[in-house]
Amino acid sequence: MRWAEPERLNLLWLLPALLLLAVWAVRQRARLESTLGDPAALRRLTGEAGGVARAARMGLLFIAFLFAVAGLARPLAGFRLVETAARGADVMVALDLSHSMEARDVRPDRLRAAVREITTLLESLEGSSMGLVAFAGEARVVSPLSTDLEGLVSMVETARPSDLSPQGSDIGAGASLAARLLRRPGQRPRAVVLVSDGENLSGNPEASVGEVRQAGARLFAIGIGTQQGDVIPIVDSTGTVVGQRREQDGKPVVTRLNEQLLRELAQRAGGRYERGDGSGAAALRLADAIRSGGGQEVRGRSIRAYDERFPWFAAAAGLLLLAERAVPRRRRS
Repeated sequence: MRWAEPERLNLLWLLPALLLLAVWAVRQRARLESTLGDPAALRRLTGEAGGVARAARMGLLFIAFLFAVAGLARPLAGFRLVETAARGADVMVALDLSHSMEARDVRPDRLRAAVREITTLLESLEGSSMGLVAFAGEARVVSPLSTDLEGLVSMVETARPSDLSPQGSDIGAGASLAARLLRRPGQRPRAVVLVSDGENLSGNPEASVGEVRQAGARLFAIGIGTQQGDVIPIVDSTGTVVGQRREQDGKPVVTRLNEQLLRELAQRAGGRYERGDGSGAAALRLADAIRSGGGQEVRGRSIRAYDERFPWFAAAAGLLLLAERAVPRRRRS
């Protein structure tokens, strides 16, 4: 069994607390019954079904909770082999590491959703040379073009806003640096993939379009976030939220996805825009568009496409809740 959202299994830590609460409630009930008189006589008078029925209902609720949490973690089981055929390309990914990428309007947060999209893109572009640029207030090279995609995946997964200083958001700097790294001999298709929430606080994003075109590349963009936006949490080294980023007047900073900017940059540089949600679907669509530029055909391979098992767990939890409602509360007369 594999899990698409393993961090949600942490909800299982609530189970001991729920068990303790249930034990406390049972003891409180027994103590109350004892103060009112003989518990057996009280149950006969009220027609209450008794401790066995209560225990059965409680057990069904706990098991339903287990299935519900497991379903939220998106279990994956069973797979089919899918043949891939890829065209080699030179691709530089420009990843936004500004603090706004810590917003949680996309689950679990924008940065981790971006990481999943990039990982899917790397896995989809077999035979390609790929590199990584990170940017916030300025841009820096994390990895030049390389065929070591496993190493690149590791770099993407460990990227954090704290890696860059100064903070801010200069989309043009990230895209321009990525484009300059694509200037090398060869006829393979070239692409800059910009993964960002589109918020730009400095620089001139439009100027990067010329850099991309001079490199003989196209610019593709994956937008992460929502137009409704969210506040930006302050996260400590353990991942715990300890506050919110605020304006000078004390109001919380609200960050929103700027799709218009990302779409315009992609269109002007001959690429396309997709909104990403962390599922990898946007990256797969862009991978097809990047390969469509031609290039050297490479041998495909069989990859495992896992099937979602969430509906089974959700159905099991629902049936257990129905069973709990079916356990009688009163004795039949």
